[in-house]
Amino acid sequence: MVSSDVELAVYRCESCGDYQLGSAAMTCCDESMTEIDDTVPIETPDEKRLMRTVFGISETELEICRCLMAEPEITVNELASMVDRDRSVVTRHLTDLVEFGIVEKQSRVLSDGGRVNVYSHRSVDAVRRQFKLGLYTWMIEAVDVIDDLSEEKVSLLVQGDDPETERSQLIVDRDDTDDS
Repeated sequence: MVSSDVELAVYRCESCGDYQLGSAAMTCCDESMTEIDDTVPIETPDEKRLMRTVFGISETELEICRCLMAEPEITVNELASMVDRDRSVVTRHLTDLVEFGIVEKQSRVLSDGGRVNVYSHRSVDAVRRQFKLGLYTWMIEAVDVIDDLSEEKVSLLVQGDDPETERSQLIVDRDDTDDS
């Protein structure tokens, strides 16, 4: 088993200028890559931004998660009361959280007849592993999106013709743009 304390670093290929993320000396173009210290200035992600951007988890879902972590198990009605939201809204969010794999759902038989669904949180380690897996998967797909950027798409982003993209979201390696 690999330790979760593994230090990741960014490496650059001196031949082609590509970057890779890794935990040991990386190679590219049949050469060792150089670990770099300079990084692109970004805002350090906080919990809310990370959960929204990478996992699509809303503030309400975060609130539901926090309430779930405080209880061994809970029903939708109890949780709806705790977060002051409609039962249907809480049910929809719980369905998403169960699908994502950070909440478990079980059916219980009531003593006076009938059934009720109860929800519980997975262990902190299991949740952490699920988030890491999701983040790594997202990163791979995000790198694919970046690799698919054409010169035309980059030009449109720089010109600001894409209303959904702010200039601050564009990352440009200035070393690669200097043709002198």
